[in-house]
Parts: sequence; structure tokens; C-alpha cells
Amino acid sequence: MSAPRWRARKTLEARQLEDAERLSALFAQHKGPFSVAEFARHHEIGPQITQYLAGQLPLSVNIAAAFARGLGLEIDAIGPRLAAESRRLPSDLDTIITLTAGAEGGSTPPERLLIAMAEQHLDVSALSAQLGIETAVARGWLEPAAPKLQLHHAVKLQEAYGYSPAWLINGVGASKLSNLQEAELDEPSLSFDIVTIPPNSFRRIPVVGMAQLGDNGHFSDIEYPVGHGDGFVTFITSDPDAYALCCNGDSMRPRVKHNEFVVIEPNRSVANGDEALVKSQDGRVMVKELAYERDRVVSLSSVNERHGMLRIPREQIERLHYVAGIVKASAWRPD
Repeated sequence: MSAPRWRARKTLEARQLEDAERLSALFAQHKGPFSVAEFARHHEIGPQITQYLAGQLPLSVNIAAAFARGLGLEIDAIGPRLAAESRRLPSDLDTIITLTAGAEGGSTPPERLLIAMAEQHLDVSALSAQLGIETAVARGWLEPAAPKLQLHHAVKLQEAYGYSPAWLINGVGASKLSNLQEAELDEPSLSFDIVTIPPNSFRRIPVVGMAQLGDNGHFSDIEYPVGHGDGFVTFITSDPDAYALCCNGDSMRPRVKHNEFVVIEPNRSVANGDEALVKSQDGRVMVKELAYERDRVVSLSSVNERHGMLRIPREQIERLHYVAGIVKASAWRPD
């Protein structure tokens, strides 16, 4: 599927049409080998991707941020208004949400999210921390034309506060689940079949050192041969050279917690948006999210927004390995 031709709708403001036109040109230039549908799935943009590219739906901050990450660009390239909104000072995010007139009915996804935030006395920062997302993403969800929540985010709200994912996503049923109710989720692209994992799929993954989750940590690389190390964890992997590291720090919370283990697959390629182990020539070893690489400079981000973007020249990186999974500290076993 190729990028759609430009078809502007008169209902959008002129600046929104300009943003969409810039995005359409950038998408055609930088989307790489992905089809439009594959790009949308990989970067959680949703089936409305062609409408964003064709100027039929206005770009929210979180959608623009998702496009920017996937294309390896700064959000400024798409639109200065969106960039300014994404960089709003944290002081603007600390206001507890209250319902405005007309939002009580919850007829749209943003209104239903506003209801949940108001009932739980959440501000944008608290919601972002609870769901493990960037504040720009949470702000975008509150915009009038925002798309539906992704299923996994709705499930997190169910687990934390009892809200029905069916209600949050589609406005179906009661807002909260009783102990006897189950969510009726319509996510046809997801399979809910139970799959049995053969016991021989699990392997002993050696723990070969420690990685810092902050920006300036160092660790002594144990460099045991594959199959040996400082204890082990079990994990499903087909990479014969897979190894594990114990993580120290909080920059990837809540995705990766202090003293948890990450399983590394060095023979698997790393794409934008993937978590990766990064070892630099000066000895730093970190677990970060690969934001993008441009002009041979690798930009790395953290889930925890207290840690900013880190940029390292490509020639100063000794190791950039794919993080295949996270294993709880209690799963560690001695050799």
C-alpha cells in the first residue's frame, strides 16, 4: 500500500492542513520498507493513518509524536504548533481534571477519559505515570478529535481503577466492571486463543553483568562465554547468543524496574521504538529506547520523563543490542 494522495478537507483549519501536508511529504520520504498498514501497527497510530496523511483528520500531539518517532524525525518537522504543545512545561500538567459542561455524558473517547480522570482526581502527569506513557501522548488523548484508546492502555485503567475497557474504547456498557462482569472487547486484530508453550521452548539465559538505567552509569562487563555467567534466568528465545543483564536505576520505570533483568538478543536487529542495550566507548552501558538515528547520531530516550533525550555519535557506540524481554528479580537462579 502506498502513501495516499493529498485530499484536503475544508473542515480542518489552515494550520492543520499545513501540518498534514508536511507529514504526507515526510512520510513518503522516510517511511522506509513498511507499508502504510505495517507502519500504523508498529507505531500504534491505528487504522485512521490514511485519514491523517490525507488531511481528513487533524493531528493530535500523540499521533504526531508517533509519526515522528517512526520516521526518525523531531516533531518540529511536522508542525511548530504541535512541537510547542508537546513541550508544554510540566507546570501545565499538574492541574487535576474537572469535567466541563457537556462532557458528563461521555459520548466520545476523550470525554470518557476525562470522566475517569475527574473521578480518580488525576492530572495528566499522574495518568501518564500510571500508564507508563509520555505526557504528550496523554494530552493528545484529551483533544476533541483524538482516536480511541489502545486496548492495552484501557486494560491498565481497568486494573488500576476498575473502568471497563469496552466503555473506555467504545462507550459500551457500564463505566465500571463489577466482580461478575467481563469486558467485551472488540479488537479483531488480537487473538484471545490460549496457546500452550512447549516446555522445551524455555532456555537458561546467563546473567553476565549489570546495566545502568540512568544516563551516566558504568558497569564492569563480566564477558563470560555464552552459557555461563553470574546465575541465570529462563526465557523463550531462539537466539543462541542471548544473555541477560541486571538493571540498576529508574529511568525506564515503570517499563523496567530497579533490579529486574533484561534478556538481550544480539543477533536481532533494532528498530526505532525498540528498547536496546547500548554500550558506548567510554564504558557506559545503558538500557534505553531507540528513538531514531539521523546524521550518524543515535538518539535514545527513557520512559521516565525525568531523564531527557541522550544523543551519542554512532562511531562511539560499541554495542546496540535488542532487548527481547524483561524478567522479574525473583526469577533469578544461581548456577
